[in-house]
Amino acid sequence: MTRSGLVEPGEPRSRGWILDLGGSAVVTVALLVVSSHIPPAVDEREIDLFGYALLAAAGGAMALCRRLPAAALAVVTLALVAYVLADYPGGPIFLTGWFALVSLGWRRGRLAGIVGAAALCGALVAAAATEEGVEPPVFLVFVGWSAAAVLAGDVLRTRRERVAQLEERARQLERSRDEEARRQMAEERLRIARDIHDSVAHAMTTINVQAGAAAHVVDRRPAAAKDALVAIQRASGDVLDELGALLGLLRSAGEEPERAPTPGIERIPLLVDSARDASLSVSLTVGGPLAEVPLPVGTAAFRIVQESLTNVIRHAPGAAATVSVLADEAGAVVVEVVDDGHGPRQSTNGAGMGIRGMLERAEATGGTLSAGPGPEGGWVVRAAWSPA
Repeated sequence: MTRSGLVEPGEPRSRGWILDLGGSAVVTVALLVVSSHIPPAVDEREIDLFGYALLAAAGGAMALCRRLPAAALAVVTLALVAYVLADYPGGPIFLTGWFALVSLGWRRGRLAGIVGAAALCGALVAAAATEEGVEPPVFLVFVGWSAAAVLAGDVLRTRRERVAQLEERARQLERSRDEEARRQMAEERLRIARDIHDSVAHAMTTINVQAGAAAHVVDRRPAAAKDALVAIQRASGDVLDELGALLGLLRSAGEEPERAPTPGIERIPLLVDSARDASLSVSLTVGGPLAEVPLPVGTAAFRIVQESLTNVIRHAPGAAATVSVLADEAGAVVVEVVDDGHGPRQSTNGAGMGIRGMLERAEATGGTLSAGPGPEGGWVVRAAWSPA
């Protein structure tokens, strides 16, 4: 139902009115039948046509309780006052006033219920006061009866609001879960895109260099051309393996990829060997307990070294590079790639590419990254992770 009480959610307007009118008809018939069997007291008059009309008006007003509770209370108040003034015998007609008050408090709030109760109670007390022989306790009955109706309406309204709050909270939680799922999906797509770029770019750079070398020496030095083709075969095989592992992540949840999709820090020596196959002069220094480096940090370190060496091959041909991978017992990790070529010439555009991609990888795993010209020329990329 809405806060205004005009319509129930998902309920057709015509169907709501049919239910209200049907309930009102049942109440009206019950009032007429029951009241017709109540014998009048000595000082009361028997119910006549006017009395039955008042009963029908009070019962019919029940059809307005859900949508127009104030109008329902007004009609019931007039009918009850006229019923009391006419000295008809007491009966179930007074229940319509109680229900009208409950509906007013339920639909319009506590203040509206209190105002309606004061109006109804005041009208009934005034009407009863004009009758002879009415005892004061009757007035207290009217007051208590009205207060109970207001309390009941307030309880119903509070419960309705609490249910509405719980439903809204559930909807918000559902929206939050959907947003979190979309965010995680976007992050996973970005991670896979970066991994594919890094691995493919490194392999294709190696293949490009070796293919050019093979084409240059194939006639004069077949053995050197053969070595270049072997390097191409190895690089293409590596990238195919890694692409297969990455695509394995896109399988259904019940299927497991056959290879590890995230190479760690222990594969950096193989990466350096691959760069040497691409005719890059590169030296490697490794130290410390690398086996204890967390996998996310190791993967970020591997990708940073991979991207740095790829950029050296691509943008500083003929340069020599030095790779340093150091870890200590406290958990700190430092990775540095230095070349003596001309910088800066590294790509910084595109998702997962160049300095920006390396920076994002380092920061995503709690590290820092700096990249820029070296003190004696060339280019220096340094990533560091402090112990947790």
